[in-house]
Amino acid sequence: MKLLRCLALLAAAGLSLAGCSQPRPKPIAGCNYPMRPIDVTPAWQAQRGPVAVERALLGAASADPLAEALRARRTGKHRMMATPGEAASIEPDRFLALSGGGQHGAFGAGFFYGMASQGALPTWDIVTGVSTGSLQSTLLFLANQRVPGDRDYPAWVDGPMSGQEGATGFVVKPGTSNVGDLVLAYSILKEADLLRVRAGGAGLGAVLKGSSASFGPLRARLLKIMSLETLRLVAEEGAKNRRLLVGVSSLDDGRAYAIDLTALVAPMASRSLSVTDEARIQGCYVDALLASSSVPPGVPPVTLQSPERTEMYMDGGARFGMFLQPQLAAFDAAGPGGTAEITLMVNTSMNPGTWSGTAAPMQRWSAVTGALRAVDLLETQVYSFSAAQVEGLGLHYGWLRMAALVRAPGGELPDEHVFNGKTCAQWQAIDAQAKPMQFYPWYMACTADYGRSRGATQQWNQRVPTQP
Repeated sequence: MKLLRCLALLAAAGLSLAGCSQPRPKPIAGCNYPMRPIDVTPAWQAQRGPVAVERALLGAASADPLAEALRARRTGKHRMMATPGEAASIEPDRFLALSGGGQHGAFGAGFFYGMASQGALPTWDIVTGVSTGSLQSTLLFLANQRVPGDRDYPAWVDGPMSGQEGATGFVVKPGTSNVGDLVLAYSILKEADLLRVRAGGAGLGAVLKGSSASFGPLRARLLKIMSLETLRLVAEEGAKNRRLLVGVSSLDDGRAYAIDLTALVAPMASRSLSVTDEARIQGCYVDALLASSSVPPGVPPVTLQSPERTEMYMDGGARFGMFLQPQLAAFDAAGPGGTAEITLMVNTSMNPGTWSGTAAPMQRWSAVTGALRAVDLLETQVYSFSAAQVEGLGLHYGWLRMAALVRAPGGELPDEHVFNGKTCAQWQAIDAQAKPMQFYPWYMACTADYGRSRGATQQWNQRVPTQP
């Protein structure tokens, strides 16, 4: 979320961008992203715009495709009889919501890796992600599937958790599991593995080029991780009526949307497309992930083309830090007999901390520091509301597992966790000497190890029911 602060910095500094306006980025032709709005509509607005937009996107006379997928899964799921004559039970519909949180996505990656080390992860029927959660979503969607053989590991695997730079204790071998590869996706040697900072940075660079950095390196990395075989596996799981969605925010109409990635890659399930067509879908897929993670003027927005519109999109966290609203509506629409299990991963603390960084109040401030503080408060409030909504859904349906980057009951503080002989707070201070814009390599490794230790021992921040 740190990149969003650049916006306040530019505005507070009084820099005029009118003379340095940028053209709209061009979309990849032919992507036709399947989108649906993400809304929490107040009762007094129930018959207004959002409903009309929803009907326009889904088709006024058509059934909800998510509800149809859930209904089909319930029909096809194994019905288990405890004893002859006893009523059959249906496996629950399992939902996973992954929040934003920037580099702190390393925590969630480590947490699920720790869970997997103690047994199989659930196979979630619907997975949703925002920002860093969208980057996590594919490999968690495939958590229990085989590892594709076409991920070019030498081209992107590096950093402490790969065993480089003398790291010990938490080293992951590439290709062992999809969740292991997710951990390696957060293992970097330097910020430049993910982010290319422009000359002039957040000041002159952003004014002249429209952004202070670009996700060029991240895009190249994602093209290696989201390989063609990876996307074919996503398509095959989609054909089993599972769904994978990521959240984006439209800069043009101001609304949030969920992109159905399983629908996007569905043509790849037949394994009959040309290499050119598969490569185009791969580019579309990666652009959707980048759109969900891009915050101007830190990094530029991404233009996406859906059947209804061509608009510029940015980090879904501008509207929702995490989401399940459309999916749970589909759960209800799928009809009676279903039960829901909701897992929520909050890849951040949602705590803005004190303004001064100490217990003492701030004594001196400026337009810049005041604006940055206001953005911090707005960001954390958006995430808090979103987490409360998803938690509320879990409580309503009677099953919830939630983990967040804060102390779990009886556990240690994240910054006090020790990795390779130093605490996470100490690693962050060491990384800060290189003046990164957003990504701190050793701090990310330490945060992932903290997540691993919690996942292996099932240290949830909230658990309903309280027993496994």
